[in-house]
Amino acid sequence: MIDRRAPLSVVIPTRERPTWLRRCLDALQPLLQDIDEVVVVDSASPTSATADIARAAGVRLVVADRPGASLARNLGWQAASNDLVAFIDDDVTPLEGWPEAVVAALTRPGTGWTTGWIGVSPDQLHLPEPTPTMLSVEPRVLDRDSPGAVGASANCGFHRAVLADSGGFSERFGPGTWVAAAEDQELFDRLVAAGVPGYYEPAARVYHDQWRTRRQALRLHWNYGKGMGARLARLWRRDRQVARRVTREAVVGDALSSMVRALRAGYQTGAVFAALRLLGMAFTFAVRIWRP
Repeated sequence: MIDRRAPLSVVIPTRERPTWLRRCLDALQPLLQDIDEVVVVDSASPTSATADIARAAGVRLVVADRPGASLARNLGWQAASNDLVAFIDDDVTPLEGWPEAVVAALTRPGTGWTTGWIGVSPDQLHLPEPTPTMLSVEPRVLDRDSPGAVGASANCGFHRAVLADSGGFSERFGPGTWVAAAEDQELFDRLVAAGVPGYYEPAARVYHDQWRTRRQALRLHWNYGKGMGARLARLWRRDRQVARRVTREAVVGDALSSMVRALRAGYQTGAVFAALRLLGMAFTFAVRIWRP
């Protein structure tokens, strides 16, 4: 007998990555109940491969008229039928119990959104610097005073009304835009500033595939830096107390500390990654800070 729970809509934004999408759907669909739905958002793929896989899997398909991960996620939650909406990326594998953990977190009293654990599959644990990961094993409430990383859009969930009230993901952030990252953190910042608490649930577990080449990883860390710089520019205009803490965490706790550790360990690539994050952060902060 399967315990009935609140229905869940799962949104997967994707662009011309049929192999990852098929793998993600193969892992996700056996975990769901008949009350749930999957919404695949094709982010303006140049071929029909994405649509063909979605149709073959029997899931809902939404097609965006232009690329952009934030646009795709917004189209996904707007098309969702259920009040509870979860997001995963096409390059993650949800693990047993993931839907139940997401629903349990979202139905906690006073919780408007949730994030979950993002790890690395056992066959990729040898990689020196996997991204992205969120490995905390302790659940916690996420609010304006929460330190450090609170999660990522690769594994998160919201009440649909929370997304509607906030406007959802900013389409000036994230892959497919100049900023190219931080669309999730920017949304989380707005929610906690508006007094909408979240909840980190480590039982909502996914593996993130480590598919990037070194060249692609270099671009990713530069984009992470750009995204953080744009996020900080907004925070410094809206909430200086939070901005000071996040700046200290990003510059000292992340970039500079990572660079020092990498250099001491002789891991030159790690030092370059950290330097790219720091440079991208400074560049985008300087470019965007004066914009409204």
